[in-house]
Amino acid sequence: MTTLTAPLHLSRLHLNERHRHASRDLSSPYALHQTLRWAFPGAGHAQTPLPDGERLLWRQDLTLDPQTGEPTPTLLVQSVTPPDWGALNDRDPAYLTRWDVRTLDLTPALTPGRVLHFRLHANVTVRRQDEQGRSARHGLHTPAEQLGWLDRQGSRAGFDVLGADITRAGRTRTRKGRQLITLHTVTFEGALQVTDIDALEQAVRAGLGHAKSLGCGLLSLAP
Repeated sequence: MTTLTAPLHLSRLHLNERHRHASRDLSSPYALHQTLRWAFPGAGHAQTPLPDGERLLWRQDLTLDPQTGEPTPTLLVQSVTPPDWGALNDRDPAYLTRWDVRTLDLTPALTPGRVLHFRLHANVTVRRQDEQGRSARHGLHTPAEQLGWLDRQGSRAGFDVLGADITRAGRTRTRKGRQLITLHTVTFEGALQVTDIDALEQAVRAGLGHAKSLGCGLLSLAP
């Protein structure tokens, strides 16, 4: 096994829905990604890239607020670079109501044959050619097509899908400047079995599928 020594940092962020910028970002994956960059050295400034080796992955989830019991939006953010969410909140006060960060150690989980629970929110597409030979990405709309996409991802990413449910599916639109981007997204939850440790570790680090900067591709694993 090839050892990838850089640790991963997993953050759970609670956004203030009453905050003007937070409310905007929750409806715009592109704007949200741009805001998250402010927690990393230099990357919040225009034309400044993320730190070397960084692959910032995130997913928007709904969790129950422990005080009210109501569903509330949370973000799960995975990074190589230790994030500074306080710096983001100092720049835009009250954007976050709270956050926590922990270091993610993949080694105990990634053993051959081990069965793990997973969650993945992905941009589920395939590339096809039209009659003129032009290639473009097309969304997959039926559950059979979507689950077939997941099986193919697993064969390349070091796991077999033992069972999966589609908990959410649909289209998401976001703007990048004047460009309108349409994402065909599916949230999968289920069980997988580890077949290739190196490939699966790389998949966790790099994400699966396309549109990773727009909230897709983060593969979460749990016992």
